[in-house]
Amino acid sequence: MNRLLFVVLCTLGLGAAAQQQWSDPYVPPHIKRSENYVETRGEALRAQVEQKLRAQFDAADPAKSGTLTREQARAAGFGFVADNFDAIDTRRSGVIRFEDLKRYLAL
Repeated sequence: MNRLLFVVLCTLGLGAAAQQQWSDPYVPPHIKRSENYVETRGEALRAQVEQKLRAQFDAADPAKSGTLTREQARAAGFGFVADNFDAIDTRRSGVIRFEDLKRYLAL
């Protein structure tokens, strides 16, 4: 009798667990796509990427000079730029402009 009760409870428990909707623990709810999300492609995607990159570049430029040093990029958490600074700074001036970054990324 106890075994039968155990088997029935386990079966019911597994069935309930199988129906539970699990959410992705790595994506916070406020970041997930909304129901009216439209996928961006082509030129619109390129513009969106450039806009986000420009915002990050401007945030890393405290003097609003239009240029970044390696140290400014690193301090702002712009690690990709800091790590690839020498390749981006083709003029070897010690600073990069947004256009230099776009050229490096082929945008």
